[in-house]
Formats: sequence, C-alpha cells, structure tokens
Amino acid sequence: MRRVYLDHNASSPLRPAALAVLRDWPAAGNPSSAHREGRLARRRLEDARETLADLVDCEPEALHFTSGGTEANAWALAGSRRPAVSPVEHPSVLDPARRRSEARVLPLDGRHGLDRRAATDALDGADLVSVGLANHETGRLQDVAALAEEHPDRGWLLHTDAAQAFGRIDVSFRALGVDLMTLSGHKLGGPPGVGALVVRRGLDLEPLLGGGPQEWGRRAGTEPALLACAWAAAAREARERRVEETARWSALLRELRDGISEIAPDAIFLSSEADCLPNTLCVAFPGRQGQTLVHRLDLEGVAVSHGSACASGSLEPSPVLLAMGCREDVARSSLRMSLGHAHAADDARVFVTRLRDVLAAVPRREPAQKKSATPHD
Repeated sequence: MRRVYLDHNASSPLRPAALAVLRDWPAAGNPSSAHREGRLARRRLEDARETLADLVDCEPEALHFTSGGTEANAWALAGSRRPAVSPVEHPSVLDPARRRSEARVLPLDGRHGLDRRAATDALDGADLVSVGLANHETGRLQDVAALAEEHPDRGWLLHTDAAQAFGRIDVSFRALGVDLMTLSGHKLGGPPGVGALVVRRGLDLEPLLGGGPQEWGRRAGTEPALLACAWAAAAREARERRVEETARWSALLRELRDGISEIAPDAIFLSSEADCLPNTLCVAFPGRQGQTLVHRLDLEGVAVSHGSACASGSLEPSPVLLAMGCREDVARSSLRMSLGHAHAADDARVFVTRLRDVLAAVPRREPAQKKSATPHD
C-alpha cells in the first residue's frame, strides 16, 4: 500500500538539498576550535547563517541558532513576567506564558484573527506580546506587521512564532517590525534539531542557556554547523520552488475540499480559503473522534494529524479550536492535512478514497447537546 503523507506541519521530509549536505559533510570539526577543521566548520556555519538571514531579511548577527522552535519560543518568553499571548498559539508559547501569574490572553475577532482594537486592556502593562505569524492547526495568518505598526512606541517586546510560515510564505523580519522571531528547520524540509531566534539589534536578551561564549555569548553549547547548513540548503530550495509548490498545493487543497464535501456533506472546514497558509486544511467531522480517524487512516496508509504534534496523545480537545469558538465535540473531531514539497499527483484522490472507507467504518455519535458548531454557524 502506497503511503500518503499529509502532515508536513508536524515535520516535513528532508528536501534533496538538505540530504546532499548531510551526505557530503566533511570530517568533524567544532566551530569554536582554532584548528583547520574547526575553521572550516565555522565558515560553513556562518555561510548558513548568512543564507538564512538573507531569506528572512535580517542581519546575520541577529540570527541565533537554537535546538529548534520550542527552545527559541522558550528563550523569547524567558525574561517576561507579564506576557500577553494569543489563545491560539503553539503549546511552546502558551505553556511558558501560562506559568506567569500575570499573563494575559489577547482577544480574537469573529474571523479568528487577533482583535487588535479589543486588545488594548491586555496590552496595557504587558512586557512582551507573542502572536504567531501562522497558526499550526488551521493555517490562519495573523497581521503581525499591523500590530507592530499600530504601536510604534510600545513599552513591550513583540515576538512572533514564524515556524510554520517560513518556507511557505514570504517572511521578512524587517517588514514585520517585531523584536523577536522564532524559526524552525524541519517544517520546510530541513533536519530536526535546529532552529533560530532572531533578535532585534540593540535588544539585551538574557541567555536561556549559559556555560559558553557561543552565539555572541547568548546561547551556550556547540553550534550545530551540520544541521544549520542542511537547513539553509533546504530553505534556499524552498524559496526557489515557492511559486511551483504553492500552485501545486492550491490544486491539491481544492481537490481535498471538493472530495471531502462530497463524501462528508456535514464536514466543517475550519481553515478558510483566504488569510491562511497555502498548504494547510483543518476539517472537523462531527460525531467522530479525530484521534480515532487518525489511527484508522494510518492503518489505511495515510498520515494526518489531530491538532499539534506536540499535543499528540492528549485526550483534551484542541485549545486552539476551542479558543476559536468551536463546540467541544467539533474540536475533538478535527483532522489537519498539511502539504509539503513532495506529493504524487493523485495524493488528494487517494486520501479521499481512503477517508471515505474510514468514515464508513467509524460509527457516528451525536453530541449530548446541540449548540453552534462555530461562531459563524
């Protein structure tokens, strides 16, 4: 049975450019070592930094390598006592924010974007505001640049988690006007285990990890030269193929929407066709359990997800969908399909065929109470 992989927002398979870097890496060398091998590793590391900085429109010195997006988010929030965060953020933002007794939650508008007008009270007195550029479950894009523009003299730092957006849409640190930005390697076809926090020039950010002078004394630990170079190669390839891949995603998403609508007329599409990542589709199947559908589809050779991979296995309904106003049973019945750089032309058709068989085999259960499924119903 041919596998169909539709979970690129969790992790995308390595791109050919990244594989080539991993395969051809020279003899080991620590970028902090003074010998020839160390100097070679340092040169390659800085080349990767320059490539990534160019792709996100920041100075190379602003880009600090981390072990991934989770560490970058934790670092961004580490010094905050009064963070204000969107309720639809990734767990790696929500969890550290909630540990602060003075944390605030930013309101959403009727289209599940940040309600910037109603956010005044939450912003007042905050020391850091974190709003993700693209949602990990629904793909919804947030107008972070508008938030920054509306508060030019803000007394708080503005952070955005761009892990899902980078490699799929244009991401410019300068144009966004933020102070801090999180990036991740494996979402766009780079290797897992590497990410970055972009830090505005002049910002005195306290180190999260101490014990060494790496990353200008801001992040201790041997710098991941190999992973950074593979990530940079994948990111460059993603930029070069953006137009082609976006067109392919658009066609596949249309096939998925049409096919799902035909076999499941009661399905609720939680990702809009506008203001969303071009690769993401979140759909609820009322009366069924999303986790059950994920397991059944896996047996049928299809990989999808039920919410964030970081929350996989949780029996609780998605906090993102609940914050959007979804009914609890609808939130529990959701599936996320996310596309990437490698798809067969018939992946959408194969998925819909296998989903039809799974839906026929999984009994539908009606909710105990009938309320509005979403704020728009």
